[in-house]
Amino acid sequence: MLKQFLPTLSKHKFIITGFCLMIMIHILMLVIFSRHNSGTEYKVNRDVLARQAINLIQTVQTTPIEQQNKLVEKINLPNFTVDLGPKATNPVHFEKTSLWQVLVKISDQKPNIKFSYLLSPDRWLNIAVEIEPSSLELQTLLFSLETLLILITIFILWLINRYTVPIQRFSLNADRFGVDLQTQLLPEKGPKVVMKLSRAMNRMQERIRNLIQGRTQMLAALSHDLRTPITRLKLRSLSIDDETIQHKMVHDLDEMEAMIAETLSFAKHDNHKEQYGLINLNSLLSSVCEDFQDTGHDVQFDNCNHPLAIRGGSIALRRVFSNLINNAIKYGKSAQLSLHHLGDEAMCFVDDDGPGLPTEQYESVFLPFYRAESSRSRLTGGTGLGLAVAKDIIQAHGGDISLDKGPTGGLRVIVKLPLG
Repeated sequence: MLKQFLPTLSKHKFIITGFCLMIMIHILMLVIFSRHNSGTEYKVNRDVLARQAINLIQTVQTTPIEQQNKLVEKINLPNFTVDLGPKATNPVHFEKTSLWQVLVKISDQKPNIKFSYLLSPDRWLNIAVEIEPSSLELQTLLFSLETLLILITIFILWLINRYTVPIQRFSLNADRFGVDLQTQLLPEKGPKVVMKLSRAMNRMQERIRNLIQGRTQMLAALSHDLRTPITRLKLRSLSIDDETIQHKMVHDLDEMEAMIAETLSFAKHDNHKEQYGLINLNSLLSSVCEDFQDTGHDVQFDNCNHPLAIRGGSIALRRVFSNLINNAIKYGKSAQLSLHHLGDEAMCFVDDDGPGLPTEQYESVFLPFYRAESSRSRLTGGTGLGLAVAKDIIQAHGGDISLDKGPTGGLRVIVKLPLG
C-alpha cells in the first residue's frame, strides 16, 4: 500500500507538509499549555480539595462518636480516600490544631494532599486526596481526534490516488501511442474498473499494432515485387538505340525506385527506431547549416545565446532540419534559421525568400503524398512525403511543427521542441 501511496505523496507535498506542521505545532502548544497550566491548575484544585477536606473534618467532628465509623464508610467523594483508625497513617498529622492552620499547611503540599487529623484520643482521621488536572485529558482527546482526522485524510488521498494515477497513466499512454506504436502496455492492476479499462486499452494497442505491421509487410512485399520488373525494364531499356529515350526511361525507373523506397521507409516508421538521448540543439542546427554552406548554399543561422538541450534522436532531427532547409533553398533560393528559448520549449524558425504558400494549404502540405507544386515532377515537387515525415518525427519528440508567413514575405516553418 505504501508503494501505491508514494505518487500521491509526491503530488500532495504541500498538504502533507501542512499536516506535519499542524501536528508539530499542536504538540508544542500541548507541552507549553500543560507546563503553564500545571502549576495554576494544581493550585486551584488543591485549594478546592483542601477546603473539602476541612469540611469533611468538621462533618465527622460534629457526628456522634458511635456513628462516625458508619459515616466514614459511606463517604464516596471523587479523588478522596478516607479512613478512621487508632493510628496516623500519613507522615503529616495534626494534633490540637485549628482547622485554619490545617488548611494553610495542606494547601502547600505537593503534588497531592495527605494528612492525618486527631479527632479524639486514639482516634485519627486519615485523608488522602489525589489531584488530577482535567486540561491534560482534554488536550489528549483533542490530539487523538486530530490524529484520527489526519489518518482519515491520508486514507482518502490514497483512495483518490488509487483511481487517478492509473487514469493519468492511461491518458499518457494513449497520447504516446499516437506517435509511437512500440509504447509499452499498461499494467493491468488497481481497482476493477481501472483493470478493465487498462485491459481494453492493451487489446486495442495490440490490434492497431498488428494492423500496422500487416500493412507494412504488405508494402514491403509489394516493393520487393515491383523492384523485379523495374530491374527487367532497366535491362531492356539498354537495348533501345535512341539514347534520349533510353535516358528518360532509366530516369523514370530510378524515380520509381526512389519513390518506393521513401514510401516504404515512411510506412515502416523508421524514424522511431533510433535510441533517444540528450542533444545540444544549438550544435545540431549549426552542424546542419555548415553542411549546406560547404556545398555553396545561402544558409544563415542565428544561434541562441545559451545552449538548449532536448531529448531525442540526432539522426531523425538532422533529417527534419535538412529537409526544411532543402525546401527553403529549393523554393526560396536561401534559408535563414533562428533558434529561440521560450519557457520550457525550444523554438526554431526556418525562413525563405520564396513566393510562400496560400494560407489554406498550411495544413494540407503535412499530409502524406500532398504536393503544393502542381507539376508533380520530382525535380520540383518531390514525392510529397518530406513534410509528412518531418511532422511525424517532431511529434514523436513531443513537439509541433507549423507554417506561417515569413518576415520577408516568404514561408516560415515553426518547429517547437520540449527542452530535455
